[in-house]
Amino acid sequence: MNLSDDRKFQLAVVLLLAAILAAVLLLGILTEDKTVDKVAYVNLERVFEEHPARAAAESTLNQKAAEYQQQLENESEDLSGVEQKEMLAKYQNQLQNLEADLLDSVTREVEKVIKETAAEKKVKFVLEDEQVLYGGYDLTDDVLEKLKEEW
Repeated sequence: MNLSDDRKFQLAVVLLLAAILAAVLLLGILTEDKTVDKVAYVNLERVFEEHPARAAAESTLNQKAAEYQQQLENESEDLSGVEQKEMLAKYQNQLQNLEADLLDSVTREVEKVIKETAAEKKVKFVLEDEQVLYGGYDLTDDVLEKLKEEW
């Protein structure tokens, strides 16, 4: 069987295209992301309420507020009304900054644990529970369990 050069070229092109198509399909199957359809949600309000650091943060804030209150009472006797208001504003500002720092550190920790838990559960997307109308996996208990383990 003698094939012309054109037929040989056409056959080679068809075989090459078939090989490329097979390789693309094989790569698609092997690298298919199994997490594409997995969506989870987390009840952030519950996570923050049950977070082990919450009690510690509240205690720190309460101690600092009591300390500032004592300082204000001790030092304000010799100050004018304007100076007392300035001192009170200064202490309130310091308490707000401390609260913001504590909240920021807890928020960063919660975000980290959510990402780690989602990766362990092979979840691609995590939403806040209020945004979910139907379906998905509730990741809240898993996140809380991991937070409590780390604490």
